[in-house]
Amino acid sequence: MVEGDDVAAWASATTDQKNRALVSAAMRIDRERFLGARATDTQAMQWPRTGVRRPDTYINTYAVGFPFRITTDYFTDTEIPQQVKDAQATMAVYLHNNKDGLGLSGLEDYKNVKIGSLDVTPNQYGATGADRIPPMVERFFTGLRISGPGNIAVKRS
Repeated sequence: MVEGDDVAAWASATTDQKNRALVSAAMRIDRERFLGARATDTQAMQWPRTGVRRPDTYINTYAVGFPFRITTDYFTDTEIPQQVKDAQATMAVYLHNNKDGLGLSGLEDYKNVKIGSLDVTPNQYGATGADRIPPMVERFFTGLRISGPGNIAVKRS
């Protein structure tokens, strides 16, 4: 949930400040890896998408013996899910009051980073690093993203 201080700062923000925060939030959300494919080859951002199933609308009817999918369980090719809109609004409110909210180096989340014999100690569990998004925004992407918080790739050279 967005903190009360963030909401209070948003309420007193100018239209220009709000627009800047909304654009920053949209640009950050656009870096996520979403399910499906862009609806057109020429669109600038990730949404709308095609082939994305609405979360929690798949129904298994084992009594009949096969999975049954209701007909309205996919987002249309022109639709931006309400979860994505809510994520943008929530992130914009957060970013307006937390100017460095996305300007992280990636090392802030670690107590210790050592190269020889590889000793990495995180400060917290969950998503870490420069590309994480605030936890209050993570929940909006459930069922829409290819990956989520805490998914990291470890590569051996």
